Amino acid sequence: MAEKQTFVQIVDQATGKVERVTDLKELEALSIEDKLALARNKTLYVVSHKLEPVIKVEMRKVMLSAPVAPKVQPVVEQPVEKNVEKPVVKTKTPKAEKPEKQAEIQIKPTGKGRPKK
Repeated sequence: MAEKQTFVQIVDQATGKVERVTDLKELEALSIEDKLALARNKTLYVVSHKLEPVIKVEMRKVMLSAPVAPKVQPVVEQPVEKNVEKPVVKTKTPKAEKPEKQAEIQIKPTGKGRPKK
């Protein structure tokens, strides 16, 4: 049967960023001085699974043959109308009444004979 692996996540305390995730056996193989140097100003978390990113993004540099200019749509100026304040009349619309639901009570037929105790 496969052996369950345990990983250690090393997080920098100052920035809070994950520095790396290593196998616990790899850390146990280090000398005491190396362990102390590795853990200085860091927080170590034991994790049971090492998650790999699903999406990998690659950025490529491409030489442009012509300068890139943003596409600007012409702005059409609309004539400005004077704001004339009109009195606001609020009309109340009657709310539609919802029909009330009546509970249905199911009546079970009574059995023949004596009732059970």
